[in-house]
Amino acid sequence: MSTEHGFINLRLNNGADGSGNDSFWPSFTDIMTVIVMIFLIALVVLLMRNMELVSQLRNTMEAERMAAELARTTGEEKESLSVRLINTENDLSELRLQMMQLQDIRSKQLETIKEKMAQIASLQGERDKANLENNQLQQQKLSLESLNEQLELVKNQLTQKNQSLDDQLMVSNEQMTQLQQILGRLKQEQQSSQQQYSALQMAYAERKAELEKALNDINMSEEALALLRGDYDNLKVKYDKLVKPARTPVGKYVVEVRFVKVDGKYNISWKTPEMAVFSAISEKKLENSLTALKKKDPNKLYIKVIFPENSGLSYSEAWEFTTHLHKNYDYYFQEP
Repeated sequence: MSTEHGFINLRLNNGADGSGNDSFWPSFTDIMTVIVMIFLIALVVLLMRNMELVSQLRNTMEAERMAAELARTTGEEKESLSVRLINTENDLSELRLQMMQLQDIRSKQLETIKEKMAQIASLQGERDKANLENNQLQQQKLSLESLNEQLELVKNQLTQKNQSLDDQLMVSNEQMTQLQQILGRLKQEQQSSQQQYSALQMAYAERKAELEKALNDINMSEEALALLRGDYDNLKVKYDKLVKPARTPVGKYVVEVRFVKVDGKYNISWKTPEMAVFSAISEKKLENSLTALKKKDPNKLYIKVIFPENSGLSYSEAWEFTTHLHKNYDYYFQEP
């Protein structure tokens, strides 16, 4: 190996000895150094890329966890709102039932008042007739008094001519006697008419008192009936609350039934959780469908009856329909 100024010559093909064996290892070392550097650089790049992917994966997992939590919270809120909506609709149906009951009671009261007013009008007609007869009797009495005055005048005239007109006096006395008899009969008729008028006035007063008493009894009976019904409903609600938990649609199979009356005919439509809108159905088919659902799971069937505004139903019709469905199919009203 040749030296130059005290240093070893590492250059290829230096031509010192012509063999070239000494130049192989330095070249190999350079190549391996370059390869190791490339490997280290690639390893550093891979590690940085792996760290970046790990960070992105963590962010993605955190986002998925937040999305799942948001979905769960949204589902709970949706279920809570659904329950509140169903409870609100149930309260609305109960209020409409109460309004129908009040309308029926008001209609019956109006009919009773009309009948009593007709009786009052009839009694007033009888009273007016009696007053007319009394006026006629008063006129007859005045006529009789005038006639009596005339008779007295004739009697005086006859008395003055008694001496000269005996025959005329006898005739006049007979006429006076006849007129007095007529006057007596008219007075008796007047007394009889007066008694009849008094009897009619007493009968009118009695009828009026009976009518007022009947109206008071009707009002008291209706108020007592309304109070008893209200007390019964309150006691039943309290009893149900004490005996078993409150009725709730949570976890139940809710079937909504809409009931109206159009042109004197009943129209029924229903909607199950699988149906998007209400569908018309006959009463018989509704009974069969609810029977099948009840057999499938009797403790899960929840019947919600809806009465729209201006449904055309009376309170008794709405109450009978609701009671029938609840008693036969709703889970809450089944006997244990």
